[in-house]
Parts: sequence; C-alpha cells; structure tokens
Amino acid sequence: MTLPHSRFVAAGACLATLVLVTGCASSRQPPRDGTPPRTAGASVQGGKIARPVALLFAGMDRDQNHVIDEAELALGIAQDWKGFNVRGRSGVSALSLAEWSVYALGDADALPNHIAFDANFDGQVSEVEFRNRLTSEFAQLDRDHDLRLTRAEMLIDAPARAQSQGSGRASGGGEGRGDGRRPPR
Repeated sequence: MTLPHSRFVAAGACLATLVLVTGCASSRQPPRDGTPPRTAGASVQGGKIARPVALLFAGMDRDQNHVIDEAELALGIAQDWKGFNVRGRSGVSALSLAEWSVYALGDADALPNHIAFDANFDGQVSEVEFRNRLTSEFAQLDRDHDLRLTRAEMLIDAPARAQSQGSGRASGGGEGRGDGRRPPR
C-alpha cells in the first residue's frame, strides 16, 4: 500500500519536471543589440506585399498567363464600371465606390479610395475618372513601362515595422521614434 504522502511527492516531482522541461524548451536569449525578441503575433519585418489595386489587376488576367496587358486592363475596367449600373447618371457616388472597394479591393478604406478617383472633386466619379485612376495605378506598378503588368511588378516592399514593448502595437504611428525606442521625455 502506498502512503498518501508519497503520492503527493511523486505528483510534485512530475509537475516540477514538467515545468522545468517546458521552461527550458521555451527559453530564449534576448538579442544582444537591445531589441526585444520577436514573439508569435509580432508584425511583419519587411518582405513583399501586394497593394489592393494589384489584387484587382490580377483578377483581370483573362488568359491566365500571369501577365495583364492593355487589352485585359481595358476590358477589366469596362466590366467593373458596367457593374455600377449608372443608367442616366453622370457618375457614381462615394458610397457606391466604397461598396465597389469592398468587393474589388477587399475593404472600403483600401487605396485608391473614392477621393483618389474623384479628380474634379464634384462628389461623383465619372467613367473617365474611374478609367484614368485605374490606368494611372497600372502605370505606377508597371516598372519597366512595357504596358504589361507581371506578378513581380505587382509586389512592393512591405514597410519594416518594429514591435513596441508592452503595448503589443507596432511602433511608428507617431508615438515612437520608428527604431523601437521610446522618444525622450
């Protein structure tokens, strides 16, 4: 028969071993340069990303060759404009464009936004303004100016962001220095 005291000792020894093994497995040495260690959930440190408008352009690739040419761009713009169902109006409202942004770009606040489309600031986006903005966005991404947009041209460098200590938010939004350190007081 085992004494109750020995059960507690055995359970305690198992628990202590488990804590010790877990602690050893998860221990990390902090970087020697003073920066906080990266944790799961820390923000991306550089890399490549696609702007929302590049995702729109990728969807215009009709022949699936991973290149968008002028004809595919023109057809894609015309089809997106047709979806507004303008009928007798001179343009679409900011609200209609915001709804399109959710569908086409992923979010109502994605860039280019309704302000970027409304070149004459009359509160309406005409077909010409819509086409001109998307053509301009295409031209900005077309780095080699060959009037063809490749997947590589759709990628841009992701901004490097430092994880701030304590708050769990990325620094650089005016609160910090951008180098991960707090501003002087």
